[in-house]
This record gives sequence, C-alpha cells and structure tokens, in this order.
Amino acid sequence: MKKSELKSIIKECVKEILFEEGVLSNLVAEVAVGITKAQGSLVETKTSKQDLRVLQEAREQQEEERRKKMLETKRKMLDAMGNSKMANVFEGTEPLKQAGTPGKSTPHGPLSGKDPSDAGVDISGLFSLAGQKWNALK
Repeated sequence: MKKSELKSIIKECVKEILFEEGVLSNLVAEVAVGITKAQGSLVETKTSKQDLRVLQEAREQQEEERRKKMLETKRKMLDAMGNSKMANVFEGTEPLKQAGTPGKSTPHGPLSGKDPSDAGVDISGLFSLAGQKWNALK
C-alpha cells in the first residue's frame, strides 16, 4: 500500500467521524458554551470605596423598606384578625371526625378512623416507673 493511498483512507475515516457522526459539531457546541460561560464570569469591574459605600447604603435602604413593608403587612393582618368582623368566626364548629383528601374516597394515614377528641394513652407515669432504667440508658 502506497503512502498516498493510506493517506487517502485515513482522510476519509477522519472526515466520516468528524462530519457524519457529528463529533465536530458537538465539539464546537461545547467550546461555544464554555466561551459563553467564561465571558460571563470573567467580567472585570473596578469600583472605588465610595461606590462600594453607595451600594451598601442602597442595600441597607432596600432592606429597611422591605422590613417596613413586612411590618405594615403584619399590622394589617393583626388588625383584621382582631377586628369585630373576625370575632367568633369559628364559634360553634367542631373538628372533623374524619379528614379526607380531595379526590380520594377514603383517607389513609396513621390516625385515620380515630376521633380527634380522643385523648389517647396517658404516658405521664411512664418515667416514674422506669426512671432509673431510663437514666441508665442515657
């Protein structure tokens, strides 16, 4: 096999891999993405101390405005809840005996089918019975 024939075969193989299988287009796309990310992260800015102070003051002012707005919203909510319109809004209601999830016919959960007013098991004397053993386990 002559050198020119080998060169021709290798050239065809490389062309097939680069163009037909899309290796070259994928490589170009990855390089373009990398360049775009690098340009965004390598922006150099020069700020003076005065500019930094102005930026800090602006941030503090925005934070103070946000805090005032939040306090005003909180005050309005408390006023609405304390308002006579909201007084006794839940008067005469009692908890649901069985809660459900919209779209499901029967609820599934650890306390499904239990009465919400059921006090459960009293465990207040548990530590007095096994107090020394409990302390030994700690």
